[in-house]
Amino acid sequence: MKSIFRFTTLAAGVLALTGSLWAQDGSSLSDLPIVPTWGYGFYGGYHASTLEEGVLRGWGAAMAGAGQANYLNSLAAINYQEAYNRYLANRERMSETYFRTKAINQAAREARRPQRLSNEQYAELARKQAPERLSERQYDRTLGRLNWPAPLMDDQFAPEREELTRLFEVRSPGDFGPATAFYGQVRRLTGQLETKLREKIDELSPAEYMAAKKFLLSLSYEAQQPLIGRGLASVK
Repeated sequence: MKSIFRFTTLAAGVLALTGSLWAQDGSSLSDLPIVPTWGYGFYGGYHASTLEEGVLRGWGAAMAGAGQANYLNSLAAINYQEAYNRYLANRERMSETYFRTKAINQAAREARRPQRLSNEQYAELARKQAPERLSERQYDRTLGRLNWPAPLMDDQFAPEREELTRLFEVRSPGDFGPATAFYGQVRRLTGQLETKLREKIDELSPAEYMAAKKFLLSLSYEAQQPLIGRGLASVK
């Protein structure tokens, strides 16, 4: 802007000086000869024919250049503002996506987190997950006699099987529950049988293995339960 102002001031000074010289000799602008110039006109371009025209054309070109610069600057400002607005919109969408994803993950973790159960619910769950007691065919509670499944009749299981048979035959009505020696012996012997049974898993069919496994679990669970049948027999 300062360069334009200086150029305008210079042009005005030149015009004033030229006018005073013309006024002194009584001539006018129209009396000046038209001097052909070469410069850019040599290559076919157009050159001003008079000094006033040259000054005015230069001034106009300067004004046009300044206007073009202002126009381009305004376009650049508009493009910058639009790009900045898009940047803000993208940041907002990224923030929304982040917090939405965080909320979804939190809800998923809450859904997977185990809920605290009441005492009644724990008791019901333990009852459902507990093994079944031995059936009357598997265990004669009056005589204290065990009826072993065929897979456990192998000689490999004989020591533990015979000891368990003796324990249940001499069992008294008070022999039940984790606090008794009876339960501790039964639990130890059934654990040894389970170890031997796993070693023979390739020799047994799935049905045979599951039948023997279920019997041992029920046998250990039976040692926790009161001997109701033996008690009734004793009362009679």
